[in-house]
Amino acid sequence: MHPTLFPALHMHITDIEVHAICPPYCDFNALALARYHGARIQRRAILVVHTDNGLEGLGENIGDAPDGDALRAKYIGTSPFDWINAEQDLAMNMACYDLMGKHLGIPAWKLIGPKVRSWIPVAAWTVAQAPDAMAEEVRQAAARGYHWIKYHVDEMQDVIAQTEAMQEAAPPYFKIHYDFNANSNYYTMRTILAELVKFRVAGRFEDVVQGTDEDAYRMLREQCPLPIIGHHVPPEAMTKRYVDGTMAGHAPIGSAIKQAAIAERLNMPLMYQQTGGTINQAFLAHEVAAFKMATIDHVNCCHLWQEDVVKDPMPVIDGSVAVPAGSGLGIELDRAQLEKLASAAPVDKGRFLIRIRSAGGLTAYVRHDPEPNGSTDNLRFQDRLHRQGIPGRPPSYANPLTTEFWDADKDPEHFEELWQATADGPLWKEE
Repeated sequence: MHPTLFPALHMHITDIEVHAICPPYCDFNALALARYHGARIQRRAILVVHTDNGLEGLGENIGDAPDGDALRAKYIGTSPFDWINAEQDLAMNMACYDLMGKHLGIPAWKLIGPKVRSWIPVAAWTVAQAPDAMAEEVRQAAARGYHWIKYHVDEMQDVIAQTEAMQEAAPPYFKIHYDFNANSNYYTMRTILAELVKFRVAGRFEDVVQGTDEDAYRMLREQCPLPIIGHHVPPEAMTKRYVDGTMAGHAPIGSAIKQAAIAERLNMPLMYQQTGGTINQAFLAHEVAAFKMATIDHVNCCHLWQEDVVKDPMPVIDGSVAVPAGSGLGIELDRAQLEKLASAAPVDKGRFLIRIRSAGGLTAYVRHDPEPNGSTDNLRFQDRLHRQGIPGRPPSYANPLTTEFWDADKDPEHFEELWQATADGPLWKEE
């Protein structure tokens, strides 16, 4: 880029700060989140990108901090304008669009496209838990202004029992977005969806079968009155129209723009899911402000943490958040909070077991460690949790099971014995 030809765009990256933080979760479900998924999703990384004209751009990602040296080697000396519509490094996308907007004195959405909305619909998110805990998730989400909650249904709970409890707790307008993990089949899901649609709180279904099973998608859509959307589906799921809507997960800006263009061409609703705090939510708001078909409530998980590193929050009002005003992302870093949260520790999970109770009378105990690589989602799937080591029905999302975290506080008399007995695998007994 020649500075004399484009003087307004003359700006170069000079440094990138990478800050690992671990903000505290909200109190009511902190232990459940930590035990289910481990510390990785509590941690976030904040990027502060500096330029030669004194600006700072903000970005973030969930999980462990990226390699700062690798980022600096790639980006230092380049202009943020070199990375318009980049298809990698979502956190750096945020920072570059923040910098470009600040440099030009315009909001980030003006670098993406014409504005089509000033408020974006958002959904809360959580993990699958026992029915009473799911009811509390609904109460908490509704109290924070959300109209929707999304969760990954798992094979260790009964989705029908969960829904009964959530409906009891939900205001009349509140809806549930069920994510079925793209691992099932028509035979299993037909009866589950038929039962769920009887509940007023049921809103939509995601990834109901394997993504390439086009026939199953078509048959289920013919029979189901509620929308069925796809995330882990091939691109042709949109053009062949075997889903009602689609989702882009953690998509860099270039990929997000392409998916938005396809959705607009097909007149198909679209949602985005990218996880982080307020910096991430602000960038998502600027994206969705310019994407016409991005009308399905977007998930960003901003509500999971009690504290953040920006000075102004983005409250949820009637199920939506406002697109920030001001240049760039329209948010300001709080350096004191950044320093404070850099020294915070993840939730102490303590020693715990998973207790599984079947309506048929069997009770089982098994250990679950979400920390090793590849183990974050083990509690979601029967085979990964106990490797078929417990009697019972084949995996489903509506087996008559109730699963909960079990520890010495709940069972001071027997927990140590159970802990020792599960060292080599699950323990089960009939009652």
